[in-house]
Amino acid sequence: MYVPTPIAPARRKAVLRAVSDGRRLGIATTALESPAGAFRALNSHWFAPRRQWVFRCPLDGQRLARQLADAFPTAYLDLDDLPAVIEGAQATPTPDYFTEMLDLQIIPLDQPGHHAVSGAYDSYFIDAMRALRGRFHKYAQAWDVAGSVAQILDALQRIAGVDLLHVFVHEHVMHLEDLVSKPKAEMPISVPGAAPVFGDGAGVGDEEEGSGFLSSCARPLEHLPVDEAMLARAAIDFGLMDHQPAGVRHFLARSSALLADDMGLGKTRQAVVASRLAAGEHGRILVTCPASLRINWEREIHMVFPNDVVGMVGDDRMSTLPACRWVIANFERLGGLVRASIEFEVFTVDEAHNLKEHNAGRTRNAFLLAERIPRRFLLTGTPILNREIEMHTLLRLSGHPIGMLELREFRKAYSGGPAQRQALAEAVADWMLRRSKKVLKGLGKKTHQVRYVTPAEGLDEYQRILADMSLPVMPKITKLRQHLEIIKTDFLIETVQSLQADDKVIIFCEFMPTVDFMKESFKNAGIDCVTLVGSDNGSSRQRAVDAFQQNPAVRVFIGTSAAAVGITLTAANYVILASQPWTPAMQRQREDRAYRNGQTRDVFVIIPVIPGTIDEQVLALLGSKTEIEESVVENAVRAHLARCPPAPRRGDPPLPSTPVSRMSSH
Repeated sequence: MYVPTPIAPARRKAVLRAVSDGRRLGIATTALESPAGAFRALNSHWFAPRRQWVFRCPLDGQRLARQLADAFPTAYLDLDDLPAVIEGAQATPTPDYFTEMLDLQIIPLDQPGHHAVSGAYDSYFIDAMRALRGRFHKYAQAWDVAGSVAQILDALQRIAGVDLLHVFVHEHVMHLEDLVSKPKAEMPISVPGAAPVFGDGAGVGDEEEGSGFLSSCARPLEHLPVDEAMLARAAIDFGLMDHQPAGVRHFLARSSALLADDMGLGKTRQAVVASRLAAGEHGRILVTCPASLRINWEREIHMVFPNDVVGMVGDDRMSTLPACRWVIANFERLGGLVRASIEFEVFTVDEAHNLKEHNAGRTRNAFLLAERIPRRFLLTGTPILNREIEMHTLLRLSGHPIGMLELREFRKAYSGGPAQRQALAEAVADWMLRRSKKVLKGLGKKTHQVRYVTPAEGLDEYQRILADMSLPVMPKITKLRQHLEIIKTDFLIETVQSLQADDKVIIFCEFMPTVDFMKESFKNAGIDCVTLVGSDNGSSRQRAVDAFQQNPAVRVFIGTSAAAVGITLTAANYVILASQPWTPAMQRQREDRAYRNGQTRDVFVIIPVIPGTIDEQVLALLGSKTEIEESVVENAVRAHLARCPPAPRRGDPPLPSTPVSRMSSH
């Protein structure tokens, strides 16, 4: 009997490229399973800007080949030429290959003689900071160094080999504020799981580690006069709806303010008009927003001001942006503008709640830009996602008096209980304007309904995942929620089949694999649907939206969180949440794709919940977060109405201009 000889898999070339700058050597490897632990054991670190594992020179290629063979015995790696590749890279160094990508920044602090130094993770950079006795602040992602700029530059050049052309030294002072403690999570989700394994931090070893974050010493918020005649003309010329001139006035009357209207009320249009009027005839406006909304902003600007030149950071060369009236940058690209010497009159921040995280680089860059720009207009329908403390960043960015409080003082005065939330609401009432959809004429009702569902199968698998103690808690929660989405599919199909022929449904999922599964399931049930997930490009997104909005045969739209912003789906009169998101604000974003201006029918929101599962915990979590949000935001609305007179309607005589005065603390 013939027995075939097993054929060994072809060996894969282990290292695709090696580059050295004389101090560092980086290697780009073939795809390996779980490489982090193995490379860290070899005293290497991942350098994300170059997508390489970086070692210190000199590196013994023969030894590394043996170590990689031992670390990945089943990967069938071809390591024969690795020593020669490494020797060649070290013999012909490429200066600045790594250091030009470190994004090194030196920022003066308001503590005399101190500077914050930030940059990408690099072992030589850390050596330089240690030599200066720097203290690493994990939330600021920066080192606090007691020393002059000259001393810092010398250490970076001498120890880390950095050409000083690649170091940006800021002129504007920032504040390094210590946190009393890390903000507590308010997530009463409880599942048993394996203990987490913590990785390496910033490499500070046994040295003292700080918990501070960087924030701006912003210009104080001021009241400004409003030209009511100009505003009345703008309302007519730019086609503002009846409620929108009040939003434009709210911005114009202050050097900085927050517009927190419900989604669907046209915050973008109000901000476009207000920004242009505030900037004057020749002033330049900077707009920052999520990347997915950049095109929406460009279109909205051109609908109102068709002749204005709009530049996109990243798409257009930095040298061309000074010739633009408008510059649009997604949050991740603000760092390039921090380095550029472009003057702006207005800084408009859309979806401003994205700046709530103290440790995010985009928040730091937004602070630095706000320091330079006299007018700051913030937009978000969700000023509080989880807890009151999240408003502190937005208030400080605006120069609001209570935003100037240290975070520990702010937390003590304005978070934690009903009395503190009431005080916060009163303090922000003049700065924040919020209107509900009640201002829209002809808009129907939005009704929520929790449906308790018992699937025919799948709960045994849920219990198996729940009992698996090898899974850490967060991955387990993800697996449980994803499984619950999948086993709700039959309920969703039955629900759609029970509706009238002209009813249309949006289904929101939290996980992309669920979208693919549901799409196939609805197709097999004879129900036409379209989908939208984060990996879809702009043209495919628009095709899905157009098909759902215009084709009567397409009754179902299935999407992830990528479909929750920047699109209108008013053809739908039902929204079903296969999984609830983590915050009430995210849930409203999903619901309001259908419930917005242009909707002529009542909208029904269905929340399927499987009893005895994590679904019930998420439902309770959202209830507690909603209570916090409403007690601040809605109380602020009532305080605003009590303090401020109603905005004049069209045809009413103009109000007298507000005198210029610096806003005092509430």
